[in-house]
Amino acid sequence: MASILLLSMTEDGTTALAELAAAGHQLEHVEPRYPECRSQLEGRRFDLVLVDSRESPSHGRATAGWLAAEPRLRTVPFVFLDVSDKDVPRVKKEVPRAQFATWSSVVGTSLRLMDRK
Repeated sequence: MASILLLSMTEDGTTALAELAAAGHQLEHVEPRYPECRSQLEGRRFDLVLVDSRESPSHGRATAGWLAAEPRLRTVPFVFLDVSDKDVPRVKKEVPRAQFATWSSVVGTSLRLMDRK
């Protein structure tokens, strides 16, 4: 069972999240209001981080950037969902190892990345 963190302002995408939960993965939703969310996430370990870029993408990038810099998460995949083409360079600057997917492909992408670990 993998531990998946969803950084999102809402819990939209519930169908995809339900599929991941049905596959036996533990999901946690945290609103990426950086730096306020640091206390919820400090010292935690996740197997995969999903970042919803539809609402408040700057907060998601900032939170993911902080998490990605943590040594305990250096091998964890960070997947940014539904990023606009104009935001890709900003994401890559804050999280160089960022990967990209759409909500419609999040289940397959997540399972593929977790199988690599």
